Amino acid sequence: MDIKRDLEILKKYLTENKKSIGIDEIYKLLSWSSKMKKRNREILDSWVELGELVKNNKGKYNIPENIGMVCGEFSVIRNKFAFVDTEKEGIFIPKSGFNGALNGDIVLVRITKDSVRTEKKEGEVYKIIKRTNDTVIGILQKQKGFGFVTPTHSFGKDIYIPKRFLGMARDGELVVVKIDFFGDRDRKPEGKIIEALGNPLDSKVMMEALLKRENLKEDFPEEVMREAKAVPQEVHKDEIASRKDLRNLSIITIDGADAKDLDDAVYVEKKENGNYRLIVSIADVSYYVKEGSAMDKEALRRGNSVYLVDRVLPMLPRELSNGICSLNPNEDKLTFTCELEIDSLGKVKDVQTYKSVIRTAYRMTYTDVNKILENDEELCKKYASIKDMLFMMLELSKIIRNIKYNRGSIDFDLPEIKVILKDNLTVDHLEKRDRGEAEKIIEDFMIEANEAVAEKLFWLEVPSIYRTHEKPDGERIHGLNDVLGKFGYKVMFGSEGVHPKKFQSIIEDSQVKGISMIVHKMILMALKQARYTPENIGHFGLASSYYTHFTSPIRRYADLMIHRILGETLFGYPKKKYIEKLEKNLPTICTAISKTERDAMKVEEESKKIKIVEYMLDKIGDVFKGTIVGISNRKVFIETEELVECMWDVTNSPHYYEFDEKNYIMIDTDTGEKYNLGDKLEVIIVRVDMGELEIEVAPYNEENFSVKRK
Repeated sequence: MDIKRDLEILKKYLTENKKSIGIDEIYKLLSWSSKMKKRNREILDSWVELGELVKNNKGKYNIPENIGMVCGEFSVIRNKFAFVDTEKEGIFIPKSGFNGALNGDIVLVRITKDSVRTEKKEGEVYKIIKRTNDTVIGILQKQKGFGFVTPTHSFGKDIYIPKRFLGMARDGELVVVKIDFFGDRDRKPEGKIIEALGNPLDSKVMMEALLKRENLKEDFPEEVMREAKAVPQEVHKDEIASRKDLRNLSIITIDGADAKDLDDAVYVEKKENGNYRLIVSIADVSYYVKEGSAMDKEALRRGNSVYLVDRVLPMLPRELSNGICSLNPNEDKLTFTCELEIDSLGKVKDVQTYKSVIRTAYRMTYTDVNKILENDEELCKKYASIKDMLFMMLELSKIIRNIKYNRGSIDFDLPEIKVILKDNLTVDHLEKRDRGEAEKIIEDFMIEANEAVAEKLFWLEVPSIYRTHEKPDGERIHGLNDVLGKFGYKVMFGSEGVHPKKFQSIIEDSQVKGISMIVHKMILMALKQARYTPENIGHFGLASSYYTHFTSPIRRYADLMIHRILGETLFGYPKKKYIEKLEKNLPTICTAISKTERDAMKVEEESKKIKIVEYMLDKIGDVFKGTIVGISNRKVFIETEELVECMWDVTNSPHYYEFDEKNYIMIDTDTGEKYNLGDKLEVIIVRVDMGELEIEVAPYNEENFSVKRK
């Protein structure tokens, strides 16, 4: 008996026939002996337990999808709602539908609402298939003889703590609880306090809680550190001799001033035929991190580096990420190079990929390069030896950018908010960071290299990892048009879908009208999230037919895998055994690193939010200029000019408001005043809540408030 094969046969049959079937039909379909009833029922029960099948009260079986259920990973958003992610979609779960599920659990969800027009599905957790975490962070409330912990995230019920398991934790402290019993209809969950973290309103404590909640660690396992410390911090002469030597070129790195993991270096020159020679040399992490090693397994588990406001959780130990692999200036470094010849029209005439050794001439920052490109006299003099090359880089970058523009690549040129910390890790100030020409140069060169490598692997027919971004479907476009219509825009959806150029033109027009920020965000929300797949289905946002990630192997596992795969092709087509291994492992790897990327983005955003809210604590009563970026039935969401996200709860107003859902307008029924998406207004900070990570505002009225403006 092949149980795995039998399950696939049964699922295929149920998918095609839709209806539920009884045990006798299953026996017949799978050729099971009716004499082995106990064994057969145990197998069926195990499939139900795993969520592969659902059994109804009549004893018949079906697959979850046929009866309005889906199986996926439960992801909580700031303890207010959740999504269950499947390969195809995300199901919204209100807090009332958590039913004891924790962040990261694999759950079976019953669909409760399904809007065909907007493609929005809502559901509730029907069954928890697999627990991935048995610890919860929460605030302790001590009672006489026992305690309760109110979770701050991802758990729907208070947790009962017997007196003997309270430990030394104090009332009101943020604590870590190990769940011993997850509760049922009659009893609350029970657990024991395993660690007291401290004041729940202290941002340092909140940051530590965030790491524990998401099971993120700065430290590496001992075995990983042993391997890392055994890596030589100097390049061996024999290895240099086996590679193409590029140390005679003035190759440079261009990064943020605070970056320590420098994994890409660039060089440009003009050839005799007038074409550009672009060299993109990437840290050869694959030379140091061998497949199957402890460092490799830990890197795959982490998936990527995580960049929090106050620290970096590197994918690789710092001995590699900041040491031997980092392309620090005036040091010999092993690299994997993608060299391109590009003509004056932006057409790639030749691509070469090879192992190399470089010695970067300068560690440049975006700030300094931008100043040089603006002809800063002092910096132009300081970097006279590479000044002309920097201007040539800008020239080539604009040619590449024009090619991308003409094919329809969407440029989401949104400013970012950067939190600047003091030495004691408190917030000094918030800074709006725009992309300058230096940032665009590196972005353009990295995209060019990524595309070249992806196309090469595709035509070699070698199994690979692709960075893919699917086209938005009709339902998403209809939902987007409902909002864009407010600003006079409409995205046409034809028989072949929609072309990214349409979004590009809307974004350009919105910039002229001064509403680009909100239009950008609406379009971003309508597009699907990019992910890693073994299949090349193209990248919609970049309007690219071939795309992968090759340029950041220090901080992304996908890039490390691409280096290994590409390395196997340097001396001919890879061996059959290696191809078979890739075909077997790549789907699992792609799923894993797509998840760790989503998790990292969520944690990075929350860490930034913690510090921003902390910074705003003493701003209550201050007035800021803002823009309305979202409206719901009781809240208006506002972003200040400093990019701080706030919300106005209209139910706290002395006036009565109604939300016109069709036109996305909040109406003051007492005065008739209307609040539209994109409206500019002054708001006063009325509440800053560290526990909820909320900044509440109200429209500023000089008659009611006497305050200072920001």
